[in-house]
Amino acid sequence: MIYDHRSNLLSYRGLSPLFDLALRYLEKTDLTALEPGRYPIDSDSVFVLIQSPCTRSRTESRWESHRRYIDIQYLISGREQIGFQNTGLLAVEEPYNTDRDIAFYRDNGQGFFVPMAPESFVVCFPQDAHMPLVCADAPEPIKKAVIKIKIPQ
Repeated sequence: MIYDHRSNLLSYRGLSPLFDLALRYLEKTDLTALEPGRYPIDSDSVFVLIQSPCTRSRTESRWESHRRYIDIQYLISGREQIGFQNTGLLAVEEPYNTDRDIAFYRDNGQGFFVPMAPESFVVCFPQDAHMPLVCADAPEPIKKAVIKIKIPQ
């Protein structure tokens, strides 16, 4: 898991060519101008999902993880908290779904939560169970970009 601010994006260059492509996209794209939807960056290898959900309480949220894609979750507007803990600490609630590239876990009341403000981002690797969309104080609408980076198999 990585938690940082847009001003430090380029510090993470060199992890992989696809990761570098995602970082350049974040650096050069005006995400505020994009409407919700899926936008290809490099076909299915790297793409961005622009989302406009509403945050919710922790009790209404779920832990999740992915195996085929790394997530870069970048907050465009609003406030959100994202929780993290290792997948090995959680009991599976819904087994991994290959088509959707997602597994869900029961909340064990643990993990740590980072405050997201506009231009902050987190990187979630396969071992990182994450709980996105948790409200900071009260539910509020947000806008975020989730960049999906395919992991070489």
